[in-house]
Amino acid sequence: MTIGNEPAFGRDKVLFTPGPLTTSRPVKQAMLRDLGSRDEDFIGVIRRVRNGLLSLAGLSQAAGYECVLMQGSGTYTVESVISSIMPREGKLLVIANGSYGERIVAIAKRHGIETVVVREKENKLPSISEIARTLAAHRDIRMTAVVHCETTSGIINPIQAIGEAVHRHGGL
Repeated sequence: MTIGNEPAFGRDKVLFTPGPLTTSRPVKQAMLRDLGSRDEDFIGVIRRVRNGLLSLAGLSQAAGYECVLMQGSGTYTVESVISSIMPREGKLLVIANGSYGERIVAIAKRHGIETVVVREKENKLPSISEIARTLAAHRDIRMTAVVHCETTSGIINPIQAIGEAVHRHGGL
């Protein structure tokens, strides 16, 4: 039963749990249409998504870049990013305050990536000053990884402040 455009039970909640996650009404409606992987409409959608992601990064196919869509779990995505974009000559800083952050540490180590970890308890936000001290002490840190919403505890990490600290120290 609906009242107006909203379900009778109220608005959808924003979910910060391991999938499936909250999806917007337009996404839900788009998912009602079945398309085969060889349909021209499907191929066009994929092309627009790939080009849109390149544009978001300030890149283009004309400049020699490609965006490859991959299907898998969140962990699969994290592993593919860490294993493919982390420079071999530097260290990865991982901010871990739960099992997902610890999983990033394990993935990096499995790929032979030298890792520095700033750990905090599962129910605590990471310390920006500790992150900044770590970045200053390890000038060879090239990239930083942090989980936005650590779903083991529901903590939403302060990624803007973390990103600003990383940027001030010349990292990504």
